[in-house]
Amino acid sequence: MTRNQYLRHLLLSIGTSLAMLALRLLRNILLARILGPADRGLFALLSALPELIGAVTSGGLNTAVGYQAARQRPMGLLLTLMLLYGCLASALATLLGVRALDAFGPELAITVQLGPFAGLLLLAVPLFVLKSALLTLHNADGRVGAFNGLRLLESLTPLVLFLALFWIWPHAALNAALIGWLGGLGLVVAVGLCLLARHHSIRPHWDSASQGELLRFGGRSHPDVLFQQLLMRADYLLIGLFLDSRALGYYAMATAAAELLFIVPEAVTTPLMKRLLQQGEGIERLTPLALRLTGTVMLLACLGMALVGERLIVLLFGDAFRPAYPALLALLPGMFGLCYSSILRLDLLGKERPGTLSVLAGGAAALNLLLAVSLIPVWGIVGAAIASSVAYGALALAMLLLYWRVSGVDFGQTLLILPGDLRLLRAQRGTAI
Repeated sequence: MTRNQYLRHLLLSIGTSLAMLALRLLRNILLARILGPADRGLFALLSALPELIGAVTSGGLNTAVGYQAARQRPMGLLLTLMLLYGCLASALATLLGVRALDAFGPELAITVQLGPFAGLLLLAVPLFVLKSALLTLHNADGRVGAFNGLRLLESLTPLVLFLALFWIWPHAALNAALIGWLGGLGLVVAVGLCLLARHHSIRPHWDSASQGELLRFGGRSHPDVLFQQLLMRADYLLIGLFLDSRALGYYAMATAAAELLFIVPEAVTTPLMKRLLQQGEGIERLTPLALRLTGTVMLLACLGMALVGERLIVLLFGDAFRPAYPALLALLPGMFGLCYSSILRLDLLGKERPGTLSVLAGGAAALNLLLAVSLIPVWGIVGAAIASSVAYGALALAMLLLYWRVSGVDFGQTLLILPGDLRLLRAQRGTAI
């Protein structure tokens, strides 16, 4: 992929991401105003658990199938291994976890909060694992249009289902939100499989040699995936343990507002995933360009969010969520660091550094947990946000140091936009349109 081709794909992905941003924002507004802080916190906890459980049980398979798909391995084989080792393992782990909570932790705050909804995880977790695998396969296969379409479907379906069900059952808003969420996962899985079948054979395919290769790569990637999810979602669990669901609702809205800024790295990495995993000629120029563009736009976005964040929260979500603003402010430096991490992770995976990435992510996750346990009892959700932000920044710095060492690229070429980039973007704007 040339630099100009990448910029054209980038602009297309930005359009998709803007549409997703509008849908996510509308959904968050409706959930906040209709559910209120307590139920919004419970919904956030249920939504976060499949990510954590999937990371624990997947064995790095999502990373492994993406790596192999970029190298044109049979899709039927990759799906077979994902269904067997990913979905089945996650479903069994979820069943054991739910049984363990019922038997040994009935008095825990998190068990009380989940209540009868814990059983929904038995369906949500394998659906989430398969949905994530299908998105990865489409993107790694270079089918950016299908990938963007599935992401739009993932954002639109829960919103439409929630509105329809809430109109029918106005006194069961939380149930409507949960059914809409599960329905969205199921529809993305069904459509994702159909789109994949148009270009590849997805019949079950077993190959012992390929199985071993995939599992070995997945085993080396597993700690990285697990630690990444702990880094991103352990704060929800710790707030659920130390505080109440209302505090978790405030924190959920702070993270929802902060994560809206992920539109920037998502737009960059979508057309770049296959190229980064494959590496090859020109990668020493393409990756720094992506880092510079992402870092500059993300810095401006974070500064803007810091200035208008409180008014935005009150305007969109209601005055009841005003206490979320200090946590949002504390999260923004970490969001800036994560924009670099998302690109560097793909590049370093392509350079076959999954083990080193696991070590770096493990250190950041440990730092996050240590700080969160220390700060949440003292400063509440702001303490959780500070812990996360420090850990995100430490991970981004460690990845940058590793990238500079293995690529030989000067650090000044990776941070913020250069004058030559502005000239290129002006020249490209006319041809992209």
